Amino acid sequence: MEESSTKKVACSNKDIISDLPQNVIEIILCFLPILDAVRTSVLSKKWRHCWTTIPDIVFDCDFSHYMLWDKLDQYKDKQLMAYKYVRIINKLLLLHSGPILSFSLNFLPMCDAGVIHDYVDQWIPLLLRKGMKRLTLEDHVQDYFTALHHFSSVELSHLRLANACLPYTPAFKGFTYLRKLELIDVYDLDDWILDCPVLEMLTLVICEGILHKNFNAPKLKYFHQLHRDLDLGYSLDGLENVAECALSLRLAEDLITETNTSNVVKAFSTLHKIETFSAGLCFIKYLAAGGSPNRLSKPLPYLKTLDISDIDFTLSSEVSCLLCLIRSAPNLCKLHISATHDAVKENLIEYWVEDPEDCTLEHLEVVTFSYFNGVQAELELVKFLLAHSPLLKTMFIHCSADIKRDVETTKAKEMWNYSTASSKAQIKYLNDPVHIDYFGDWVQEFDLGD
Repeated sequence: MEESSTKKVACSNKDIISDLPQNVIEIILCFLPILDAVRTSVLSKKWRHCWTTIPDIVFDCDFSHYMLWDKLDQYKDKQLMAYKYVRIINKLLLLHSGPILSFSLNFLPMCDAGVIHDYVDQWIPLLLRKGMKRLTLEDHVQDYFTALHHFSSVELSHLRLANACLPYTPAFKGFTYLRKLELIDVYDLDDWILDCPVLEMLTLVICEGILHKNFNAPKLKYFHQLHRDLDLGYSLDGLENVAECALSLRLAEDLITETNTSNVVKAFSTLHKIETFSAGLCFIKYLAAGGSPNRLSKPLPYLKTLDISDIDFTLSSEVSCLLCLIRSAPNLCKLHISATHDAVKENLIEYWVEDPEDCTLEHLEVVTFSYFNGVQAELELVKFLLAHSPLLKTMFIHCSADIKRDVETTKAKEMWNYSTASSKAQIKYLNDPVHIDYFGDWVQEFDLGD
């Protein structure tokens, strides 16, 4: 009995936290917010300095809210509050003893932004000397006029800037070593042609005057753009090597007009190696302008995933454009369609989608259809896909809230009677629509949603 009690006491006194392997401690700290990571220094002697070697330093919105509302709100002077704020970050950076591979800072509209900007320009060289590869600066206060020469470091490979101004500087030639660049609400790049010899991923979100043409990026593989007030002169020239292209572009109402040339032909004549293509907001209207051929003269042999959102199935131009892309992608595997969920005003009763030429979608396995309204053109498309897809496994359908229950039941019975080329094909109904989102909450942030 005494021996057993002794073992229990010894077990209860054992410091399990201190006995954790160093690599496990590092993993735990990497998942904690920076302030919580610092607080672990009081757990034991072994933990005291562990936080000083975490490679990713993130001062996010939660950190800023906590510091500015809970700790610094007593200082009514915004400039003084800003100095106290940067002093805390300064202290944390000076105590950090290891390499810093990633640094992220979100500053909020509660203190003098100019003070923070001055310190950011001092922190960046320090961070680069510590081996920083990824930098995120998101200013929610005012435009950040940044010193561009900081971003040509051989170490920096990933840059994300939000609400910044990049004034033209003749001495700056480009982002020489960047592989990934994200610009959100950045402007004043009209005069730039930036050399980005190794850039692989470019994301542009509401960047006035900034298009992919501002960048000379021969190795670009992923291009994502969210834009508003697009004109019909928009072009995808120069994206010959892009494998993934996601475009959510809104056109001004007075610019949605017919053109003399087919935009879908013009756009895809340059996307020779495209594997994934996504069109959101009004971009299907841009592609449909000028009419669409039955299929493109040059097929899209690499295209495996096609996502077309906000398509209006009461407009023959948009339906024809969608069919043109489907027929032109012989190796298509996944198809996502999201119909516009505005109330249906009219119906294309006599619209048929049969191809006069033989069309077999030999690799199509999954189709998702969101905001299905039950109009004739939608039914004909479902019939076409079922009849021409020998490997189709599942067609997911989400019905719009505007469709009446009895109509939904009738249409479902009709679709169940369609002939199928695949013995494994199933139609499954979803309660919620499927959203393929490349831009996070930026559509709502800039009030571009429906």
